[in-house]
Amino acid sequence: MELSSLGLWSLLLLACGTLPPGLAGENLVNFLSGDNKCEGQIQLLYNGQWGLMCGDGLGMQEASVICRQHGCGSVNSISQYILTPEEMKQPWLYGAQCHGDEATLWECLLGPWGPLSGCKCQCVAVIICSGGTTRQIGLADGNSPCSGIPEATGVSGLALRCDLQKEEAGVLCRQLECGTALQWSRVYPGTDRKQEDKYIMCQGTEPDILHCQINVNFLEQCDLLTYTQVICTGHVEARLLGGTHPCEGRLEVLQGLTWGTVCYDDLDLPMAHVVCRELECGTAVSILRGSHFGHGSRPVWTEAFRCVGNESLLFHCLREPGHQCGHDQDAALICSGEKFRLVNGSNSCEGRVELRVKNDWQPLCATHWDLADAMVLCHQLNCGYAVAIPQRGYFGNVSNPIWTDVFHCVGTEPHLLSCPASTLGAQTCTLENSASVICSGLQDALRLMDGQSHCDGRVEVFLDGVWGRVLDNAWDLRDAAVVCRQLGCGEAQRAYDAPAPGHKTVPVGLSLVHCLGSETHLAQCNVSMSQLVPAGTLQDAGVVCSGSLSIRLAEGKGRCAGRVEVFYQGTWGTVCDDAWDLQDAHVVCRQLGCGYALSAPGAAYFGAGTGHIWMDELGCLGEESALWECQSGGWGRQDCGHKEDAGVVCSEFTDVRLQEHSQPCTGRLEIFYNGTWGGVCQSLSAASLRVLCGQLGCGSQGQLLARPRSSSRLETIWLKSIHCRDKHDRSLWQCPSEPWNSHSCLSGEEAWLVCTEKTAVSEDMEQLSNCSSTLSCPEEGALRVLGGEDGCSGRVELWHRGSWGTVCDDSWDLADAEVVCRQLGCGPAIAVLHNAAFGPGSGPIWLDEVGCRGSEMSLKACQAKPWGYGDCSHKEDAGVHCLGVSGTVASGNSLALPPIPEVWTLPEIACLVLGCLLGIILLVLAAQWCHSRAISMGSGVMGQLPSDVVYEYIEPVPMEERTEKPAAPQSLVQDEDYDDAEEPEDSLREHMEAGHQ
Repeated sequence: MELSSLGLWSLLLLACGTLPPGLAGENLVNFLSGDNKCEGQIQLLYNGQWGLMCGDGLGMQEASVICRQHGCGSVNSISQYILTPEEMKQPWLYGAQCHGDEATLWECLLGPWGPLSGCKCQCVAVIICSGGTTRQIGLADGNSPCSGIPEATGVSGLALRCDLQKEEAGVLCRQLECGTALQWSRVYPGTDRKQEDKYIMCQGTEPDILHCQINVNFLEQCDLLTYTQVICTGHVEARLLGGTHPCEGRLEVLQGLTWGTVCYDDLDLPMAHVVCRELECGTAVSILRGSHFGHGSRPVWTEAFRCVGNESLLFHCLREPGHQCGHDQDAALICSGEKFRLVNGSNSCEGRVELRVKNDWQPLCATHWDLADAMVLCHQLNCGYAVAIPQRGYFGNVSNPIWTDVFHCVGTEPHLLSCPASTLGAQTCTLENSASVICSGLQDALRLMDGQSHCDGRVEVFLDGVWGRVLDNAWDLRDAAVVCRQLGCGEAQRAYDAPAPGHKTVPVGLSLVHCLGSETHLAQCNVSMSQLVPAGTLQDAGVVCSGSLSIRLAEGKGRCAGRVEVFYQGTWGTVCDDAWDLQDAHVVCRQLGCGYALSAPGAAYFGAGTGHIWMDELGCLGEESALWECQSGGWGRQDCGHKEDAGVVCSEFTDVRLQEHSQPCTGRLEIFYNGTWGGVCQSLSAASLRVLCGQLGCGSQGQLLARPRSSSRLETIWLKSIHCRDKHDRSLWQCPSEPWNSHSCLSGEEAWLVCTEKTAVSEDMEQLSNCSSTLSCPEEGALRVLGGEDGCSGRVELWHRGSWGTVCDDSWDLADAEVVCRQLGCGPAIAVLHNAAFGPGSGPIWLDEVGCRGSEMSLKACQAKPWGYGDCSHKEDAGVHCLGVSGTVASGNSLALPPIPEVWTLPEIACLVLGCLLGIILLVLAAQWCHSRAISMGSGVMGQLPSDVVYEYIEPVPMEERTEKPAAPQSLVQDEDYDDAEEPEDSLREHMEAGHQ
């Protein structure tokens, strides 16, 4: 909203107007600048003088009298306004005192007129009576009524949004009966902004945000590109994880800011329907146990939701105590997933492709739409296989905007949203260029499963309403030729025996197929539909068609960089780097829709492949449409090893990071594109911040930061107007935005952000933690050990986000244990224990792949996978045994011992002990020598002492062992043999290393 509009309508929907000229005669009290006669600033004509009423001490009694005097009913709210300096020059009346039953204000005791300095708050009183405008104050665009952007809406429909800080957010959460505030704006619009320079200022105890003070001098705080969502403890939302698309997976519920799983016994069909409806995924199809989509690692909620089944959000369901279970009993759910449809066709299996977002159906752009994408959609819609993809408005032109989503399907994916996407930065699409498809329908339909493309795999046919297997009984190349022809996949290259599906039971469709090879459909062949499996027939029929010939980039960070691999005759193989150059790489990038080649590294830059090396000595001109159109030595003819595998980095290779900040999950947002890191404009929606933080492993919430004064400026700023679609986009690359442009906004206008997973949250976390009402919660990052004999040995546990959780023993070593023992104040570590040596823990497994250097002061300062992300179970909980005696269990900053400058390792301790023993022995020898000398001198014996006496004492001293200690071995790297293949460019390696940060 423009500030010109905001000037007419503030958070209370009141404006600052001009005082009318003075009037002579009777005393008057008016409402100034409200939407009607029952609200506004208090303007007085008293003793022949016009002025404003000071907000000091104006309470409910005085406000009640004023509302009654105007025939406006009772008082709705009282607030204070700090006006602009120009508006605060008129005289002020202060000191009104009423009993509350007076008929008019003039029956109250009124104070004198005076200058502004006599008004302590230097603010004007604002009253809204019950006869005034009805205003709705709430949280908008959130996933429940207890989360979203603070918004006030008036009768005209005009809405005002503002960022709120801690106290103001707390008042609003309490007003909405949503508990306490967990998230609010922690930044201010300018770097010089003081904390008290806020448009809305609450003490935190007000019953209603309309009772807080408004300072119109900071109205610009309600004119932001992106607003920070307020999240209250009462917030609830659902998600599905671990599935192949957003509409299936393990059920997780967010309460406040903490995600947790739900017990299988607490998920019934009405609740499942509500979850699917909330996620815009249609209706519930089946309820499963979580092992189907992997076990969770977060807390397991013991609260059950009791839904009727027609609720729009899980938030609206009643709650009651539920079951207790482990993660092996996590609930999972599959929804019907009605995200796509075909319209304007003669049946439901042909037409223009439309995508639903927020219950709004819009067409899909055809610029990058291909047969593999269409094949996935036909399978997804249960419409058989794709027959054709008509172009240019074949099913009618559209008038609505077109989604620019770009999919890169192989053809084997179960859902279109499972395919890699590159929607970010895509060009706009013309209205006549909408995607369409004609599917075969289910009559005589067949499909290929468990292959590497839509043109190879195990054959299944659709008969009598179900998909069934085709057995390998007498299966040969003629039968395969018919299958390839029917699917539009070219010629048959192989007919093979495919393993039967092991992960689920699939009935037998055809037990015998005998084709001449000239048929157009498999149903025209001589087939047997017997459900009996012939003796000795244990496998299914498989085919490899010529249309399966494809290419991919493996082991890179993204689909547009990696080792070049070709799928030929049913097998993946690599390409040798002999004569490999940019011309060859250009062909690969163009073929994959990845732009052009930035570099063509060889020498297995992306790691050595396995299996065949299909191509060698390529000589592309750079204009070919596929790599196999280039000159080469022929398929499989080569003299290379896999240490010479060729790679490519294309211009469409993308990556994302946060830079130039000392704190994790905080900094300037940068995207790698076209070989260059660049910034992103500040026009990021709240949903985009959630997607970004999740993709970076930094939680599910984020907010913009003000640009630090000391930060460097970027020459390249790639994108603006990123608008991720809530409950739809799961990665940044799926989000729509304006097209790529290296100067999307001015330098200095790039986005800085902080993800709240790594920042402190409100102290009011009682509803989310396991703390009792009489005990305070541990500090974030607090550490304890359990299951040992004392407080210095046991299973390692960390306090994070209101819950104790364990540490996985993957990569767990002595350096990690040293940090734990130091944080506990227990001296050095003497043992590292794995495999739940102190018994398995419960709750989340907070850390995995911990990699401490050994000098960190707390375990949370060590490198590790993002909190709560790992692939461990509690049978892999890590443990330690420390040398010292337990003190108090340490917090995240360790209160047990002051910091020490250096870590003593076990070898250093051993050397210290040996050194002390050596010193003691030398002292004893010296004392005995002196004693012997004294005896000799006293007796007058001047002869030489026997030498063997001296050797008798020196002999046990281990001096000889120290001098004969072997030298450290030389690096083994120098002894290894290396091939003389050309090394890739340094600049490329720098880019790729930066991309992996």
